[in-house]
Amino acid sequence: MTNLLIFIIALVILLLFIRWRTRLATQKLLDHPMPSLNANLPQHPDGIVLFFHHPRCAPCKPVAKQIDHIIATTPERVLKINVEEEPELTQAFGIRTTPTILFIKNNSVNAVFIGAFSPKKLQALLEPEP
Repeated sequence: MTNLLIFIIALVILLLFIRWRTRLATQKLLDHPMPSLNANLPQHPDGIVLFFHHPRCAPCKPVAKQIDHIIATTPERVLKINVEEEPELTQAFGIRTTPTILFIKNNSVNAVFIGAFSPKKLQALLEPEP
């Protein structure tokens, strides 16, 4: 019984640590200054989405399917970036893990999703403002 309790406590600590690191990474990306490379990025008054992924990343595959559905409705506002093919852009934004989704509006990062995300939240960000 004691071993089970120690295992559960260790698991909870590990999960809390992972959550803390994810929040820390998200905050760093939100505070990260916009790189000068943004001239090559699509522009839209309601903002754009950058999806950073790696072709061999297992968690990226289901997220890429969700992004593809979003691209079908708003192709001019979503850009899929392969971190292997675009290392300069990946480093310029400070991307350390994939999948990472950035929502950029008014020349700043307004929202960050690392790992799994809610497509409804991303769709809400892409809705045009009245």
